[in-house]
Amino acid sequence: MTTIRLKGVKSFVKGGITYYYLRKTGVRIADPLTHKPIDPATHLADFTRRLEDMRAELVALPAALPAKAATLEDLVHHWRGRPGKNGQPGREPSPDWLRLSPATRTSYDRVIDPEEGHIRKALKRPLNTVPLHLITTPWCVRLRDKVAKRAGFWFGNYTIKVLRPAFKWGNLYGHMVGNPAKDIPELERPEDMPDQHRGWAALEYEAMYAGAIERGWEGIALALGLSRWAGWATGDICHQPPEAWQDPRIAFIRRKGRKKKRVTDMLAAAPLATILRDIDPDMDARTLVTNEQGEPYTEDGLRSMIWKLCKDLVDEGKVKPGLTIHGLRHSLGKQLYDLGIEREGRKAVMSHKSDAASIVYERDGNRSAKADAAIVVLNRSLRKRKK
Repeated sequence: MTTIRLKGVKSFVKGGITYYYLRKTGVRIADPLTHKPIDPATHLADFTRRLEDMRAELVALPAALPAKAATLEDLVHHWRGRPGKNGQPGREPSPDWLRLSPATRTSYDRVIDPEEGHIRKALKRPLNTVPLHLITTPWCVRLRDKVAKRAGFWFGNYTIKVLRPAFKWGNLYGHMVGNPAKDIPELERPEDMPDQHRGWAALEYEAMYAGAIERGWEGIALALGLSRWAGWATGDICHQPPEAWQDPRIAFIRRKGRKKKRVTDMLAAAPLATILRDIDPDMDARTLVTNEQGEPYTEDGLRSMIWKLCKDLVDEGKVKPGLTIHGLRHSLGKQLYDLGIEREGRKAVMSHKSDAASIVYERDGNRSAKADAAIVVLNRSLRKRKK
């Protein structure tokens, strides 16, 4: 194995292969079509030609060069940090990254992780081969479509949702110019695709609740009740303290989001109040909902228990497949919509801050009944006008 030393070029040996990088940008010197590394020992002309092209790009776009991070991988490491490995030093996460909730950071990592994220898998090449100054809005659109083709339309849209704050941060801190992901529209949901987190039928909820009680899983039963009758999401169920139950009221703070959080203090729905009184949660525990050992559930642990219960009851023919605990929030939102509760009231119950968030929970509502009610009002108005 021969390593050639060139001015402005650095080399790195891994797995018996020597990789060459342009020192100024940290971008690997590779074939632009196949993205395979070029070995100057065997293909000197191709290597020299590619090196000259990369240097020409630097001369042609001096104003667009990032101040610090040179590639998409660099930007990710500057933003979210990097553990030290393979002899490379680690990097501390930025304060902006640490201000995100743990759940959000985990979710973002599923997209931007340089080794296992959806972007890396969709591109089929390392993120350190993507120079920041060459990322444009059309490039982001193509990436969205690639991720959607591989992992589904939701992750395609979510990729752009993650890149927007990443590029905004990179722009603010001088890593790049502008935000190429800023105004990219979302892909529309395929018409034949089943709804995510579908609402539960009343009999499905009753069967799941009874199944949890029969198995001695009081924490799971309470979690189902809180999601169904108070609209709590998984993060709220796993982390709210026992003091959230103040018979006959519940007072809690939604954990989602970075903005200033407000306490939701409201009467407990009658079915939920009955559940809380029957289960009588331990007020000395760390959380309101606990497992059989009196310890808090993790969010993944809670979902796994509900998935296991659902699988058992599907096999018994008591529920249909596809139940998720978040679907119970949709059940509550649908019921409030069907009852004619005005949107501000529904937003207060569901702890929504925007109309857009509330509208999502109206999708399962009985629109036919709403249309009938509107026509009844219209007919009444017309009769009065004739008089």
